[in-house]
Amino acid sequence: MKLVEYTDRRLYCEKVEPFLLQKEAENNLTLGLIGTFHRTVPAANVYTAIVEADEQIAMTLLMTPPHNLILSINEDVMSERMMIETVRSLVQNGMHFPGVVGERKWTEVFARVWADETSRRAAIAMEQKIYILKEVSAIQQSRGKFMLADLSHHPLLTEWMVDFMNYTNEPPISIENAAGRMKQFIKEKSVFLWMADDIPVSMAKKSRSTKNGVCVSLVYTPDELRGKGFASSCVAELSRHLLEDYAFCTLYTDLANPTSNSIYQKIGYSPIQDSVMISFS
Repeated sequence: MKLVEYTDRRLYCEKVEPFLLQKEAENNLTLGLIGTFHRTVPAANVYTAIVEADEQIAMTLLMTPPHNLILSINEDVMSERMMIETVRSLVQNGMHFPGVVGERKWTEVFARVWADETSRRAAIAMEQKIYILKEVSAIQQSRGKFMLADLSHHPLLTEWMVDFMNYTNEPPISIENAAGRMKQFIKEKSVFLWMADDIPVSMAKKSRSTKNGVCVSLVYTPDELRGKGFASSCVAELSRHLLEDYAFCTLYTDLANPTSNSIYQKIGYSPIQDSVMISFS
């Protein structure tokens, strides 16, 4: 087993992309992030590494602070012994992680070993499922229409983004930071709305893309407007729109929210992997 850390992001991308593309939909988070490395220079504190065994990739590691470490696992190669050795190497190298996210089985092993080796507490922050969609099912749409968000919606969508981040156990975000990010999203034409009586009632975002797919994220409906089918209509129409340019869509769900999981399956999304987000304290 060998832990190889990369400061040259170009070399890292060349090394890991062929491996990650073998399970493109499941690895959409890592692939989407390294895709940005081709377009922009990543921050100096971004962490990129691989674990190799017998000249094969056993695991990729990527962290963009302050976010969690992301693991992508080669289940044919990874072993508990190898995971223990990996964690011990990371500890020796002085690494610190706020948490970890990835395929459930091996991410839980990593977290358990990390807690043992660092005397930190590991706690599940969110149990997730990754879904894939290749064709949108026919569903009963709620009243209203689908549209691209514009800057006139910016103040409201900034508030929605803050609420979304708090609801989904993401790192807290200030109203100023949310405002800046939302303005950029709107300029990129990546945020879409469901409108009822010309009022925004739900949003969803075109997020990171991979070679053949694209992720749907930031799905949000205010509490007082939930249960009316607005999110279903918004996600269905956004997915249909994205499938004009991509072979498939992916999204993550919180397993603690059975309503959203049911909604996505009715639209046509199928589960492909259990994922877990674990925090260290």
